[in-house]
Amino acid sequence: MNLMKMLQDQLSGELMEQASSFLGESTANTSSAMGAALPSILGSLISKGSTQSGASGIMDMITKGGFDGSMLSNIGSMLGGGDATSGLINSGSGILSSLMGNKLGGVVDLIASVSGMKKSSSSSLLSMAAPMLMSLIGKQVMGKGVSGLMDLLSSQKEHVSSAMPAGMGSLLGLGNLGDNVSETVSAAADTAKSSGGGLLKWLLIGLAALAALWYFGLRTGCDAVDGAADKVGETTSGLVEGATDVAGKAGEMVKDGAEAAGDMVKDGAEAVGDAAGAVVDGAADLANKALEGITFAAGSVGAKMKDLFASGEDIVGQSIAFSNMKFPTGSAAIDAGSMDEVNNLAALLKAYPKYNVEVGGHTDNTGQADANMALSKARAESVKTALVAAGVSADRISAKGYGSTMPTASNDTKEGQAANRRIEVTITK
Repeated sequence: MNLMKMLQDQLSGELMEQASSFLGESTANTSSAMGAALPSILGSLISKGSTQSGASGIMDMITKGGFDGSMLSNIGSMLGGGDATSGLINSGSGILSSLMGNKLGGVVDLIASVSGMKKSSSSSLLSMAAPMLMSLIGKQVMGKGVSGLMDLLSSQKEHVSSAMPAGMGSLLGLGNLGDNVSETVSAAADTAKSSGGGLLKWLLIGLAALAALWYFGLRTGCDAVDGAADKVGETTSGLVEGATDVAGKAGEMVKDGAEAAGDMVKDGAEAVGDAAGAVVDGAADLANKALEGITFAAGSVGAKMKDLFASGEDIVGQSIAFSNMKFPTGSAAIDAGSMDEVNNLAALLKAYPKYNVEVGGHTDNTGQADANMALSKARAESVKTALVAAGVSADRISAKGYGSTMPTASNDTKEGQAANRRIEVTITK
């Protein structure tokens, strides 16, 4: 069973055209991006699901999210825009944040690069694909429990390995899903044998072996441990032969280390004062360097927030509205022309990591209050999703909808209504 092919076959033809139309991309680019997105998501699931606790967490997401396969019979209604698509994207952003964390921005960039899509489209497509893949997995493991889920995910390694875009495995820390721990231990042992028996080299053998056992042991189980044990047996005699030299050199290192420690303590004490004085300036320099080459338009949320962050004052609680944040009427899909301002804010938040923010959605009083509240919440979530996709940690951003409860102008005029339809960013920490 190849889960990725099953889902791609279902999404071909008219459904892929529908998704590409929603994203404003060509069908060819959208199809290419989907081909890169699915192994990236499934590879992350395989990694997380290789342990009992990780697989339990995935099963919990499947259960709480209602991913029982039912959405697969009605995918078309979720790809054409509106609340259904916004709900799909919001659901997917939560899944991706859990699986990829702060690596998500890099995944979005890589998929955009290999497919030719805009980064905003790449982000939205990833978020759309994640719930569909979870639903397909949930359908397959229904009633089979955590062990059934682990077996299913393990069976997908070969398919994922062959479909993963170049560089994605390294970016996600997945390595080669088919690697064997004994090969890794063997390489470490052979390297050490060829370079002599010094203490540092023998330590490197141990560290390499432990790292390999920790990483690949999660994936290959008892067979990997058996392979590692065989290699340990082969290198035991070499370790014994080098023990005498190691002990002698260790004694010399202790003596030299003790003498150096005194000098280091003295130098360190003298440096503390200078270092403390340089912390503030250093942080400012790092932030300025991180923002090199970025132009903040006058009056934009980025320009105003940059001034606040750089002021060093107590700015918690202050709010700034986006000056160019547009959505189609009744939709939570961010207009492509608004993404520059979103990306600039993301760059700013990454340059000043000590601050957290709330993204607040607001509407005018046109229409039903409940619908306005839901729409404002969905729009705030869309902005949060875009910021996370650009590399901002999800736990630094909250999203909330206020509907029409907090107008800044009179709703009696069109100008006032336009002013009240806004996205605000409030500094919460």
